[in-house]
Order: sequence, then structure tokens, then C-alpha cells
Amino acid sequence: MAAASPPRPRVMVLPFPAQGHVMPLMELSHRLVEHGLEVVFVNTDFNYARILAAMAGGEAEATTTRGGGIDLVSFPDGMGPDGDRTDIGKLLEGLPAAMLGGLEETIRSKKIRWVVADVSMSFVLELVPAVGVRVALFSTYSAAIFALRMHVPKMVQDGIIDETVKSKKKNPQKKNQS
Repeated sequence: MAAASPPRPRVMVLPFPAQGHVMPLMELSHRLVEHGLEVVFVNTDFNYARILAAMAGGEAEATTTRGGGIDLVSFPDGMGPDGDRTDIGKLLEGLPAAMLGGLEETIRSKKIRWVVADVSMSFVLELVPAVGVRVALFSTYSAAIFALRMHVPKMVQDGIIDETVKSKKKNPQKKNQS
């Protein structure tokens, strides 16, 4: 009798639930499956319902569900049924409280060792001490925007911009022309 093959390593993929963030991480998930990993792809309940509706209408490949190596799961986004999901600030506020408990439970129950998360979902780093997963942050936007985003706190500290990201200097490009 042949020995059973070992279980495939399981990775959780966690995109930010906004346009331009989900599809790049779904593409990455397909590549991970091609390389022998199982993927648990996390969406918000709102986006999950939209994906299922698209799949039922033939707009999405059925390979994104079980059997294709990608297990779709969902959690609340903290916005409520009538929440404005275009309000990124409110979405960012609600996601950690709404998702962290469910993410921790899923990581434990599915024996996930790695999490690939959108940089906008970096709150997942809070799970590292509790569940011992390794986390890789993935940026869906350009390196220039990523670098700018990483330097905003320093620009606020240096007085270049304020918390509302408005320039505090009258013509920051012009030097004193006396």
C-alpha cells in the first residue's frame, strides 16, 4: 500500500475589500495553487455575495471554489447592511474589530501557517503572537505610492503636511525669491 501524500501547505490570502485589491491577490492565489499550496481566500461577506452572484451568472471561473485549490471564506466588514463601502476611512475603522476573531479561529481550525495580506490589512500582524503564523504583506499599488504612504507619518512629524494631508507651507516648491 502506498503511503498517503502529505497535506499541501495552507496559506490564507487576505485582500483589502476594494476595487483594485481583490483581483491581484486572487491572481496570486491561483499561482500559489499551481505551485502546490492550498489557499484560503478571505473576503468580506459583502464581496463574497457579489462573487457568488458573478459565478452563478457565469462571469467567474468555478475553479476558485473548493476542488480548484482555493477555498473562499468570508467575514463581516463591520459596516452593517446599509454601510457605505466607498467610505474607505469607515471601512478601515471597522475591519479589524469585525475580522480579527474570525481570522484567528480560521487560522487555527484550518492549520494555516502563512498569511499573505494586503498592506492595507496590516492589522493581521496582531495575530502573529497569538497563533504563530508568518505574515507577508502584499502591495497592490505602485512602489512610488507605497513609499509615499510609508513616509506620511514622518512628513506629518516634520510639519510638511498635517493629518488631513494638506500642505502646511504656502508654495512648498518655490524658494524665497528676494
